[in-house]
Amino acid sequence: MHESILRERKLNTCATSITLQDIRTLKELYQLKAETKEIREPIVKNIIKQRMVGQTCVESLKNALYSLETIYIDDDTGHRLLRLDGMKQIEVDLTYEIRELQKDIYYLEYGEDKFIDYLAKFMPGFRTYVNDGVRLLKGKRFSTFITDRDGTTNNYCGRYRSSVQPIYNSVFLTRFAKNCCHYPIIITSAPLKDFGILNVSINPSNTFVYAGSKGREFIDLNGEFNSFPIEENKQKLIRLLNDRMLVLLQDPNFEKFNFIGSALQIKFGQTTVARQDITQSIKVDESKAFLEKVKGIVKEIDPTGRNFRIEDTGLDIEIILTIDAPSGDAPIRDFDKGDGLSFICNKLSITSKEGPHLVCGDTSSDIPMLKKAMEMFDDVWAIFVTRDEKLKKQVEEICPNSYTVPYPDILLTILGLLSL
Repeated sequence: MHESILRERKLNTCATSITLQDIRTLKELYQLKAETKEIREPIVKNIIKQRMVGQTCVESLKNALYSLETIYIDDDTGHRLLRLDGMKQIEVDLTYEIRELQKDIYYLEYGEDKFIDYLAKFMPGFRTYVNDGVRLLKGKRFSTFITDRDGTTNNYCGRYRSSVQPIYNSVFLTRFAKNCCHYPIIITSAPLKDFGILNVSINPSNTFVYAGSKGREFIDLNGEFNSFPIEENKQKLIRLLNDRMLVLLQDPNFEKFNFIGSALQIKFGQTTVARQDITQSIKVDESKAFLEKVKGIVKEIDPTGRNFRIEDTGLDIEIILTIDAPSGDAPIRDFDKGDGLSFICNKLSITSKEGPHLVCGDTSSDIPMLKKAMEMFDDVWAIFVTRDEKLKKQVEEICPNSYTVPYPDILLTILGLLSL
């Protein structure tokens, strides 16, 4: 596994291939990314089964990379430009798409040991973080592995639809899920599908429990769908909200928000729309004006504020259906990842308190998930991906057995090495 993963063999040529493409529209970009998903999935399966990967597969990835690198760059701004439709253009930052393809190609051509050396070149303190993390968790087999995706086990991408999981990422995660834990669960704020986590993940089937919409909906290891019950009245309100949001984003003044960051995500019991992305491509006043417009729509639909809560992350506007709180608490509150984890564990009959259990996250929205794990289980461990000292301290106060690292690839490498 540690030597080059490549070998030219007929049996391992790719079922599909990617040719060089002249990418000029956002639609063509997304189509190319979908093609990389189709290439990457069988490659991961071959690697997990310790089969070599054919050179033709790597050539396809190289063609995809070159197609991205040659997208038109505006001489004045230095940004890549793609057309939305007709003559309308949008600036795109393809750092994630290009960087992750470069990593996958290096991983396949040079093998795992050299790939880890390659990662170490780009992250200060990489070796120290990885070695300390491996020492901390070495020899443990976890009852549950509960993790967020974006920013935790996957690097952030400028557009969710483009955030196809890399090969090296899937190999490290899949190996850890199979060798080091009993219940591997990914809980994300993104939808489950159409367009959600299932559309961008390449892990082999029946490896992870995938939970979308903060755990309101999930697919178990047998592929069965489960969803948190929503009152009929609240279902009507969120359908009305979604209809209004779709109309809003057809307005020429606001249509650009369809194409940045999370875009519009219609989730189960929650709707998310981006007002900014990680590269700050929207002007501050435009972003604030859009936020106020969305707040106004929510106020019209829910004037009393009993049915929706708005969470503004600075990048995304999350509009969340409230739920009835337990007796003694406030009458209404947001549904969070802690509620999602509780729902998933009840459905899957994960009742044993015995550990160890591992929780991974990267933002304050993952804190309820950690708190719920501490409440439900014994012997909980946590690794958070953050450079925020305030969040780091909060994690340490909640979970004494915690560790923080600054980049998702460091967490991935720790998990990958633990599973060898």
